[in-house]
Amino acid sequence: MKVCILSSFEDSLSKDTGYSVRMYNLAKGLAKLGHEVHFVMPNYGVGYNRFGGINVYYVRGFLPREILAFLSMLLGVAKTSSLYFYDPIFVFKVSKIIRGADIVQIEQQSAGGIIVPIIAKVWKKTIIVDCHDVFQALRIKHVNRIRRVIETFLETITYRFADFFITVSDNEKKVLVSYGIENNRIEVIPNGVDTEHFSDCSRIDSRLVKRRYGLENFKVVVFVGNMEYLPNKEAAELVVSTIAPKVVDKVHDVKFLIIGRHQQDFNVNSPNIFFTGVVDDVAKLLIPSDLAIAPLLHGSGTRLKVVEYFSAGLPVISTTIGVEGLDVCNGVDVIIEDDVNNFASKIIELLEDEDRRTKIGSSARLLALEKYDWFTITKKLDTFLEGSSEF
Repeated sequence: MKVCILSSFEDSLSKDTGYSVRMYNLAKGLAKLGHEVHFVMPNYGVGYNRFGGINVYYVRGFLPREILAFLSMLLGVAKTSSLYFYDPIFVFKVSKIIRGADIVQIEQQSAGGIIVPIIAKVWKKTIIVDCHDVFQALRIKHVNRIRRVIETFLETITYRFADFFITVSDNEKKVLVSYGIENNRIEVIPNGVDTEHFSDCSRIDSRLVKRRYGLENFKVVVFVGNMEYLPNKEAAELVVSTIAPKVVDKVHDVKFLIIGRHQQDFNVNSPNIFFTGVVDDVAKLLIPSDLAIAPLLHGSGTRLKVVEYFSAGLPVISTTIGVEGLDVCNGVDVIIEDDVNNFASKIIELLEDEDRRTKIGSSARLLALEKYDWFTITKKLDTFLEGSSEF
């Protein structure tokens, strides 16, 4: 089967954000299962590449970069090239790839732009939308009015013309059903993790990693997140301003490691808090850590960072939002705490109890192997695509 995946982000396969990790692993998995996968992305450059069995096309529209930059500033859009999806020349250029596909998968509800009704009614292709997270409520609160109106309109078009939808959790599925989408048009394909890669990384000498980051003789508490995404930014600020100081006050041999992309400088006044920025392989830093946290207060979908914590065998302390959509048992696979003051206390308790850390981490690793391995998840997507192609 030929599957064409359309993404509005030019760095969709970079594997340094949650959505890019999901897209890359699902696309790679489909290719391994024998599908012909074509990945189309807007880009200021033009070209073709092939890796992981995926055919990747970088396509440019007509609009000059200066105009896209102005529109991006007006709308509050971070990825300026994503606006090519509203460029007729871009649509024309990708038409041949799309018309040759059996199924067209669109990444995120508002990503398809003007192309969704064309695919459905003109090219008559089956459309599946991967709703990485149903974040409309979050957007309404934080995004400027013009973008909110446009994206809500585009979502409405997508819900009308798309044939099927993928969500990352049952909770997300319920949101789509509340929008009027029939239950049988929605399939839950959860976020996952490459458990084999984490197994390979476990053989790395953790002492070398700790030495590189100045973590020798310290217990390490880790938080991972792309801090260009508001919920992760808020969580990082919470760690810096409240959680870490309370923990360091009681546990002096601890360092907080915050991993991920960030644009702003956080007000860090402690040598016990360290920002790494983007790293080549997050697994290499998770393996030597002692404890992972996900103190998220907002957001939707499921957190890739949490299943990565699980795969590394790390005990995790999270808010309810942080593990939303994951099949976890509080006190067994994870510790759930929503009160900020108690969150810090839970970290202190767990840092002082190595046996409990080991027990929870082992249970979390087993959960990742059984339910959240990308290969298992991709087989479920494969079955869904086969059924959808007969629609």
